[in-house]
Amino acid sequence: GRRCVMLRQFFEYARYLKPVVKLFIAALAAGAVAAAASGFGFPVMIAKVFPVVFDNTQIPPEVHDIIARTVAPEHMHVAVLVAVCSLLPLIFAIRGIGTFFNVYWISIVSMKVLEEIRLDAFSRLQTLPLSFIDRQKRGDLISRLLNDAAGVQSGLVVAANDIIKQPLTLLAALGFLVYQVFVNPHTAIVLLNLGLIALAVWPIRFFGRRIMKKAKLAQEELGNITAAAQENLAAQREIRSYGMQEQQVGLFLGLIQRFFQINLRTVKYRHFLVPVLEIVTALGLGILLVKGNEMGMTKAEFTALAAALFMCYDPLKRLGVTLTNLKSAYASLERINYILKEPDTMPEPSDPVPLGRAAGRLDYDHVSFSYDGARHVLNGIDIHIRPGEVVGLVGPSGAGKTTFASLLPRFYDVSSGAVLVDGVDVRAATLHDVRKNIAFVSQHPVLFHGTIMENIRLGRQDATDEEVIAAARSASADEFIMGMPEGYQTVLGDGGSGLSGGQRQRVAIARAFLKDAPILILDEATASLDAESEAQIQHELDRLVEGRTALIVAHRFSSIRVATRILVFEDGRIVGDGTHEQLYASCPLYRELYDRQSL
Repeated sequence: GRRCVMLRQFFEYARYLKPVVKLFIAALAAGAVAAAASGFGFPVMIAKVFPVVFDNTQIPPEVHDIIARTVAPEHMHVAVLVAVCSLLPLIFAIRGIGTFFNVYWISIVSMKVLEEIRLDAFSRLQTLPLSFIDRQKRGDLISRLLNDAAGVQSGLVVAANDIIKQPLTLLAALGFLVYQVFVNPHTAIVLLNLGLIALAVWPIRFFGRRIMKKAKLAQEELGNITAAAQENLAAQREIRSYGMQEQQVGLFLGLIQRFFQINLRTVKYRHFLVPVLEIVTALGLGILLVKGNEMGMTKAEFTALAAALFMCYDPLKRLGVTLTNLKSAYASLERINYILKEPDTMPEPSDPVPLGRAAGRLDYDHVSFSYDGARHVLNGIDIHIRPGEVVGLVGPSGAGKTTFASLLPRFYDVSSGAVLVDGVDVRAATLHDVRKNIAFVSQHPVLFHGTIMENIRLGRQDATDEEVIAAARSASADEFIMGMPEGYQTVLGDGGSGLSGGQRQRVAIARAFLKDAPILILDEATASLDAESEAQIQHELDRLVEGRTALIVAHRFSSIRVATRILVFEDGRIVGDGTHEQLYASCPLYRELYDRQSL
């Protein structure tokens, strides 16, 4: 049951081996050579070499004749010893070279596989609905992307290597034992030792189950640690201003202590398995010693059989360790599958309707929306907006203004009804076609680590330097940019550190000017600025909306003075629609909100 499910899920990930399958096969071949040298070559060498060295046993006549033709009779004894003993370094050289290339090539394969798994998971996060991202801890997603991807890679490649290499070593050693029984039938009783292998299966299963359970808990705890660290670093100003450092250190200490305890149990189970299997091995060798003595076995025969039996038990021990590692990796696989197998609730249409440059007509036809499927954030919205119309969205906090605007670029899909651009349902066109027609400026503009030029060019990737500079001038950003030491090549820190709030907003507005989209969404674009900065930025925003259909989510009424139409939201419904004068006279909620700000 569960073991088959585990192996089947790992097998699904075998596709990541496809680009490096030749190197993987070469690595397995090198492992097979090393396995043959260990499992068969080493016992054969002991069986053939030790009698010649210690008991003056004769070497095969053909080999004797070859040496005799090249060496003087008085040096024959030394030559035979040298020839026979040279098998020892030869076997170990073959084993060592095979092991080196096996490990080296497997390492290359594993790094390539890790790269592909991480890339797939990261790409998946770029396309999954925002509703999925909103439900997650950011740090936990980072942990799944980095730590769990590495866990899957370890399980997939290293375990795949050992699951093939170790049984080959076991088969080679068994081959020698069968050969010995064929040559010396009285040694057949030794094969009874192999029955002890059954004893080794129970501890592998017992510890394996516990390791998988603890490994999953450990990975979840590591996700919590990453989430706590990420949250802490994002809120350093608040933490320091409220004197929360000790509380945060205490919280982090609790998380790492819990991780330590869970990890300690995983280590305990994993490493207790090895001595248990070694006791089984020693038990087998002890039985062999007693039986060998009873049968009058020579020292060389016993040593060769002991080596072969060891080569049976050693791969079994390693397989036990590999299977426990596989259980740990399976815990990571389940966590990475959470991303890779999350159903896409907002798929691209199978036969998309082409949407070129839109004129800007927007229709919300009987739209309702809920984030959780229970409480409606928007309810029965029926609004039609003409091309070039500038619409202000006002209302109390949580009334549904931002959600109304977010449905247009399809950040979320409507629960019922339809949102249309130029008569085309946004679900019927590709996301690329819909979003290329929309420019978005938010309250907290996101700037990325890179130059100012690169940050503005995000508006349109193929824009020339001259077009970027023209957009910056339209946003009145050129002056402060040119005042910086490196101008447009000035490198910004994470989140645009090094720029003031107003400067960051101007870079975001320059981005929107450069995109030159026919539809514009301003989501409280001046809400976080002081009055002076807002007045300066508002001028650029007024120019930006010219000739475009615009939705302006308003926190301050001053930001919608350019609006030709205002929608008033309350509890997910539109309770007012008109100009400022009309609404002030007819809509009590609008009048209350406006008068409150005018005081």
